[in-house]
Amino acid sequence: MKIGITKMYEEIADLIGLEDYEVVNPYNEKVDCDFLIISKGYQGRVKKLNPEVEIFEVKSATFKDLIESLKELKKLGIGNEEKINQSISLLKNKEKVIKNLAKGLNVKVNPRTEFVRKVVEDLRLKISNDGILIIPDYFPNIEDLKNAIVLKTHNYDLKLVERIEDRYLQIIQSIRKIK
Repeated sequence: MKIGITKMYEEIADLIGLEDYEVVNPYNEKVDCDFLIISKGYQGRVKKLNPEVEIFEVKSATFKDLIESLKELKKLGIGNEEKINQSISLLKNKEKVIKNLAKGLNVKVNPRTEFVRKVVEDLRLKISNDGILIIPDYFPNIEDLKNAIVLKTHNYDLKLVERIEDRYLQIIQSIRKIK
């Protein structure tokens, strides 16, 4: 089976112990693969260009999302089961350390997108309409919103796991600065 992975998710190959794969761009071109690992939300677009390919969409807003994605790949028989189990254990440990950093942040937050909501819920922060506004950097009219925490969502300089960690840490550090 020829497996293609998008550049943004290349770290998945390491996390699942996959050695034989190709980095591809199925969002904009037809690829020569049997199985594609892509970003969640793009299946329709990719399927139009690659109708014969089996597609797996990675969820990665939170550690929990990524862990679930790894478990699904294991069920599909993609990757090395032992390596996937090790990666899941590593992710759970990272998640625990970061959540401990959020303990004691007794503030209310107001996430404006489902993506941000998932992260703040995972940090167990109180959600309220009168809380500190947290918006992603792709939010419209961002310059009109004062006193908002702007979450940098697509830091392409970071690997996948680092991007997830970074989202959590941005929120924690921004709240600490405000308090």
